[in-house]
Amino acid sequence: MYLVFFIVGVGFIALSVIFDAFFDGPGSPIAILQPKLIAAFLTVTGGIGLILNIRWGTGSGDLLVLTISVLSGLFIAALLNRLVIIPLKRAQNTSAFDKQATIGTIAKIISPIPQGGYGKISYNISGSTVTSPAKSEDGGEIKNGEHVNIVYIEGGTYFVRKQEA
Repeated sequence: MYLVFFIVGVGFIALSVIFDAFFDGPGSPIAILQPKLIAAFLTVTGGIGLILNIRWGTGSGDLLVLTISVLSGLFIAALLNRLVIIPLKRAQNTSAFDKQATIGTIAKIISPIPQGGYGKISYNISGSTVTSPAKSEDGGEIKNGEHVNIVYIEGGTYFVRKQEA
């Protein structure tokens, strides 16, 4: 039984990694049903059960082996969730932003935009200062230190318009 848990857990980890790589799925919002945690639980439960059965022999204390294995699996899955998955989700949520959401934002020119050329802007979003390549919407010159509005984004370049005085 523990060998099956262990093999299914390892297989589940492999499938979870493959599917996450291809589909980049967020997983289940219910923490206990996340594929990574299920895989960790099955792998640890199976591994601990195998080790204890080899050490103590089958038939002697089967209920004790099952209890220790299941508790170990739950403990490691909870630890993985608390120390790895939750902090990673928090970091992902705070540092990522949608570029399209910056349209209409006020930015400052930090590298002048020559007529028909490119410069650089700086703006704040989600408490972070971000710099990006920029071009004047009308192709005109914009001097260093001027404030602009982000009008649209195309191919990673922010098109900006001078702010009306």
